[in-house]
Amino acid sequence: MKRSLLNQAGCAAFVIGLAPLLGGCLTLKPQHDELAAKVAKLEAQTDDRSAKLDEEIEAAEKTLADLKEKLAEAEKLLRGSQAGLGARMDDVEIQVMELRGAAENAEFVASATNLALQELRGDVDARVSSLETKLNEATSIPEGKTDLWAEAERLLKKREYKQSRRLFRTYVSRYPDDAKLAEAMFKVGLTFYGERDYKSALGEFYRIIQEQPDSPIVPDALYYSGLGFAKLGQCKNAIAYFGAVLGDQSNASEQHRKQAESQIALLEKDSGDICYDKEDAGAGAAGKQATDKATATTTTAAPKKATRKK
Repeated sequence: MKRSLLNQAGCAAFVIGLAPLLGGCLTLKPQHDELAAKVAKLEAQTDDRSAKLDEEIEAAEKTLADLKEKLAEAEKLLRGSQAGLGARMDDVEIQVMELRGAAENAEFVASATNLALQELRGDVDARVSSLETKLNEATSIPEGKTDLWAEAERLLKKREYKQSRRLFRTYVSRYPDDAKLAEAMFKVGLTFYGERDYKSALGEFYRIIQEQPDSPIVPDALYYSGLGFAKLGQCKNAIAYFGAVLGDQSNASEQHRKQAESQIALLEKDSGDICYDKEDAGAGAAGKQATDKATATTTTAAPKKATRKK
């Protein structure tokens, strides 16, 4: 579906058509060719990223399908064999809970990955509207690492979440071995959280916990995962994450710990204004499955408070 920016006939017609409007503002051919080359390079990077996201989605969907199949088999065994299993029932119930948790977490990751691919493709479609638009967008991403981070942070503070997310993802793509990699991934999650897309945010935070377990940003990911689940009314999962912040092995800051304690107290006494899973005996599997793998970490960012649903 990608249209070539370097089609000579198309570019010539485009430049000739714009000449009466742009007058003295037209760039010289060497300058134009340099900008067009940057666009071509950006498109190549976009294609690579799109291909990787396609692979991630395929893997996530396969994992989810396998987990659901295993979960169905386990639940069937649990329902049909209660009379004769005796002590083995506890083991089966634990396996069912673990499978349920893994399936829920796989859904969150798939949701975040699917949305990432949709946004990436939408961004590419917008860029092919005209050569001038492409050239402008190609030069809108800061070249330097420091400038790129600063601009992404500035947009995040202005609540321009989609634009900020684009720059933080560019940072992750450009600097996969950087010390701030996990923090950049966390910022991507924050942009989803700011848009109230809590499922996609949870998918990003879960990736950090699984892929960057030694990062000092893990307590932030745990805490905001708790907030995200609370926003979804899944309080048992939320409490599991807040509990991980308070764990003996956690290096979370005192501020994180106080906030986590406050959130647990709020959710435990809730009478239904926030929590929708009080009567679900199997709820909380996703939180337990994820937090069991969380390791000792330190913290860098101050947490926010959850608010009651209106």
